Amino acid sequence: MSAIPVLLTNGKSIIGKMTLATGYFGAAASLIVDAQKAWDALNTSSGIAKKGSPSDTQQMYLDAVDLRVKLMILVLFADVVAISNPDQSADIIAKAGLEQKKNPVKNTQDISVKAGPIPGSVIVRRKRKKGCMYLFQQNDDITNPKGWVTIATSTKSKIAVLGLTSIKQYWFQIALIKGTEQSDFTDPASIVVM
Repeated sequence: MSAIPVLLTNGKSIIGKMTLATGYFGAAASLIVDAQKAWDALNTSSGIAKKGSPSDTQQMYLDAVDLRVKLMILVLFADVVAISNPDQSADIIAKAGLEQKKNPVKNTQDISVKAGPIPGSVIVRRKRKKGCMYLFQQNDDITNPKGWVTIATSTKSKIAVLGLTSIKQYWFQIALIKGTEQSDFTDPASIVVM
């Protein structure tokens, strides 16, 4: 269990920040009130326990457990709201005053490669995703994981790759970039260049 002073400090901080985030957490009003009451009870019982009996100390620990459970419920509530609003999750978690985990941008396997308009060229594309940039990589030997070379970073979801060797197979993959976050790469898509 957290030390009582730490739990008191963290408890008040989380409750205060959740209360301020009424735009997202209005539905959690009763949870916030319950946590506030638990925080007040622990604050009172910890003060009494400093100069009280073993039963006063036991009550302080019971109140600490009650507060910890209520804080966990509040944090879980924030997570549920964030999951149900994926486009706003970072903002929701920040407004709750909670630590943001570094979750990578979600990527899907929406990649296609087709022959380009001139010999030795291909068109690599991915379905557009709002607010993202695209990191394109190519490899001419799929058995070599270190053979991936970045060929473009673009705001466009489609690029033309020129100057490729005819009758040779190439593999391409794309990652999404949003702010400072980068997704995993798509599975590689390949083409034999004409």
